[in-house]
Amino acid sequence: MRRRIAVVGMLAATGVLALAVPAQAATGVLVVNGVTHQNPARGCYPSLSPVLVENLTDATVLVHSAANCQGPVTREIAPGMTAATVGFSYFVN
Repeated sequence: MRRRIAVVGMLAATGVLALAVPAQAATGVLVVNGVTHQNPARGCYPSLSPVLVENLTDATVLVHSAANCQGPVTREIAPGMTAATVGFSYFVN
C-alpha cells in the first residue's frame, strides 16, 4: 500500500512539473511610451493611453483596449515595427 501511494505521489509530481510553463522573455528592446525594457518577460503590462510601442524584440506585442489585457486587441505590433494606438495594457508574446 505504501508503495502504491509513493508511485501515485511521484506521478502527480511529474504531472505538475510537466504542466509548468517556464517563464520566457522576448529577446531585444521594447520601448513603450518612452520607457525602455530590455528582454521583457512574456506577460501583460499596464499602460497609459495612447500607447506608442517600438518593438525591437523577436516577439509580437498585443495592445488591449482595457486594463489587465482585457477587451479587444486594438493593435498587433510585429517585431521590428513601431505603432501608436489606444489601449490601457499590452501583452508581450
